[in-house]
Amino acid sequence: MAKRKKQSKVQKRKAATARGKARKLSKAAKATKRTVAKAKPKPAPVKKAAPKVKQPVAPVVETVAAEVIEQPAPDVVTVTEVEATRQVS
Repeated sequence: MAKRKKQSKVQKRKAATARGKARKLSKAAKATKRTVAKAKPKPAPVKKAAPKVKQPVAPVVETVAAEVIEQPAPDVVTVTEVEATRQVS
């Protein structure tokens, strides 16, 4: 088997193990805002129409008038007048 090399006693540089720094942005890049994905808004709740209330229907009143004029004999006139009222629903 090959022998392991001894580690050097020289102090290691921190830069090699440290994280890299973020790059510097130009002024133009700082001024522009990035577009962020926005959540889709929920659809507005639909208002339900109030149930229609049936209005009471007023009863229809029908009036019928009939007039009968008879002449059974010359110079004799008979007038019959009939008036009837009824409710129609």
